[in-house]
Amino acid sequence: MTLLLVVAEPSRAEETCESLVNGKCLSCHFETRICQKMKKKKGKRSWKRTIKGMIRHGTELSREQQETLVQCFSGRDAAVLALCGLDK
Repeated sequence: MTLLLVVAEPSRAEETCESLVNGKCLSCHFETRICQKMKKKKGKRSWKRTIKGMIRHGTELSREQQETLVQCFSGRDAAVLALCGLDK
């Protein structure tokens, strides 16, 4: 009998808005750039285009990470709003 153990890599789906913004977005952009866009209250379509543009410029994001970021920004995640001082 052979026993096969599969060790799962931590799921990227578990990444939070805050960890993705800090790890991906802020590696190239200042907070002010992100916050200016957040103030405009853009929807999903706009954020998808923005994130596709980031990928064209070299950002590496899985499909799950892309979807999470779109939700973070368009859904106005509390951590992202707090980063921008828009949580008040």
